[in-house]
Amino acid sequence: MDALAASATVAPSVVATDGGQVTLLDLSALQSRAATLAQEADKATLEAKSMRVLAEDLWVQVGQSLISQRDHWSGSPAIAEVAQQAISLSEKVATDDSQLESLHSREHHGIGGLASKLGGWNESRRISVDRETLKSQLRPLWARIGRLSSEVTLPEIDSIRGPAVAAEAQAQELEQQALSVITTANATNEELKRRTDSKKEMGFDAPYLAGYLKAHGPQAVESPVILKRGEAACWVAPASLARNQTRRQWVGGSQGFSFPIGHTGIRYRVGSFHGHPIEQQSLTKLDSGTLVITNQRIAFIGRTKSTSIPFAKLLHVECYSDGVGVFVEGRENPDFYLTPVPKYALFMINWFLSQPDP
Repeated sequence: MDALAASATVAPSVVATDGGQVTLLDLSALQSRAATLAQEADKATLEAKSMRVLAEDLWVQVGQSLISQRDHWSGSPAIAEVAQQAISLSEKVATDDSQLESLHSREHHGIGGLASKLGGWNESRRISVDRETLKSQLRPLWARIGRLSSEVTLPEIDSIRGPAVAAEAQAQELEQQALSVITTANATNEELKRRTDSKKEMGFDAPYLAGYLKAHGPQAVESPVILKRGEAACWVAPASLARNQTRRQWVGGSQGFSFPIGHTGIRYRVGSFHGHPIEQQSLTKLDSGTLVITNQRIAFIGRTKSTSIPFAKLLHVECYSDGVGVFVEGRENPDFYLTPVPKYALFMINWFLSQPDP
């Protein structure tokens, strides 16, 4: 077994999150663990079935031995009733055996004999089917008699009953083990699908990150922000600061003109006017730099501009395909931070906002 497969057999840490149980393994390791658990589940199931068959065979032997020696013991009404059913079915099987033997011993000659022989085959097939049906009904009866015979003591029975009891106990233990492995394998497959879907949607393994943060908290990272007491930078990414800029444009106006009045040499001038204004907004990049999320605020450090927004002053955050818009209390226009990983930024902001106040 290689190192990766061996690691999958060791139960890793599991964290309960709002989105479900999260195993603290990355996706590739979780996929390997799911495959190993599936193999273990198949193996455990086969072992349990094999031991169950052995236990049933032993109990059947106990029941058959009791029926063959029914004149040497007496049991409870329950076992007596089942024993009578088994005896009745056994007698019918014996009758079928006798009929089959009689059919096989007949000789058929000529054309008439051929027709008789075909009829014999059909009859033999019908009796064989009936015989197998009876035997299939007999087997569980024999096993039930064996299990009900705990108070019956016979030397021939006791030598079989002991191994039957041991095989029964081992079969139950193996079945419980198999059920446990199957349950774990199913849960791991469900988690693997949930986390794989999340990575496709979010661009990163969000359930794992939620589990890791709950178990260990955020890791401190280096950043260009001067930190306050008790503050730690937990996430940094390249970003651009952008804001909505309003541009006013006048339409329907005139630059003015003049024209002469008669032959007086006097010119009459019409003044210019602006018409009516139209305002247009556009998102304008103001600076490029680094977006930093700490355990207390969102900060941007650029070449010429810097911002700092405490979590306590956040109104809400909007996520776009290329950035996040941060709306702040007391400010009409939001700040936009353009970054290649906006969903990750939103996740970290949301995680800090969801933590209880210290």
